[in-house]
Amino acid sequence: MNKTEAETYCLLGLRYLQDEDNKRAIDFFSSALDVDPYFAEAYGFRGMAHFLRGDYQAALDDFNNALALEPELENVYFFRALYFIKFKLYGQAIQDLTSAIEIDKYFADAYYYRDICKGMLDDEKGGTFDIQASASLGMPEVQKKLNEKGIAW
Repeated sequence: MNKTEAETYCLLGLRYLQDEDNKRAIDFFSSALDVDPYFAEAYGFRGMAHFLRGDYQAALDDFNNALALEPELENVYFFRALYFIKFKLYGQAIQDLTSAIEIDKYFADAYYYRDICKGMLDDEKGGTFDIQASASLGMPEVQKKLNEKGIAW
């Protein structure tokens, strides 16, 4: 196993993912996994590329594989939460977003999306903390909305 080679493939996959060439991203993440089948982050990022292509079952499989290998990947919890949100599984999304926040208490996007999910479940009070947290962690669009409503953050 050549960890450096797998990391190189993963970095290339990330570049293609950023450029929204998800098919090529999947190819590079898969190459990384051919070299190192225990590279949890490659599963997570490949899962996101599958998700963006609309291959939801492959995405979920990759997210689950990543977390089985390395349960401290906050980004993968976030990615899987997006999957759950897509299918209106808000309770499961909240669980994953909470896991992401427990790993990284400064994960502004996780607070933001957890607020949205709580709102979908009519938990406005529970969401208030999350929306204020996302604003205080630097999300300008949330700060603006809260300022317009006169809500302190």
